[in-house]
Amino acid sequence: MVPGGRGTRTGQHWETVIKPVLEIHYPGRFALQVPVGQQLFGGIYKADALIRDPSGDVIISAKWQQVRGTAEQKILYDIASLLKIIREANGRYRKAYIVLGGIGFSNNARNFLLEQGHKDLFTNGHLVEVITIDEFLAHANTGNL
Repeated sequence: MVPGGRGTRTGQHWETVIKPVLEIHYPGRFALQVPVGQQLFGGIYKADALIRDPSGDVIISAKWQQVRGTAEQKILYDIASLLKIIREANGRYRKAYIVLGGIGFSNNARNFLLEQGHKDLFTNGHLVEVITIDEFLAHANTGNL
């Protein structure tokens, strides 16, 4: 598989994993492929899923890395974009999750991201949490997103 090609796509593959769990635990309270704001460099950011919650909506961004490539390096850009979106939304969003899946992440990148290393780099970095697909499913199954 060519890096940057099919190995990094999210979309429908993630929706087949995420959607059934959201339908069970957040029925009528979520939407898929939702524009949530402007990316850091100005384009529209589409959340893979958005959970509506009275205390503030939750943005879900799913990242799949099947083969080694540069997608792992782009996650810090995603974190910065999500922090900007949350800050500019005046309380509409309370949190964002970046959900990692696939075997193509390097050990160093995976460890840095899952240990929440970005929290030391970004002001309010705690508003974006990087988790594995297993952690996402566990949080969703207990209603803790």
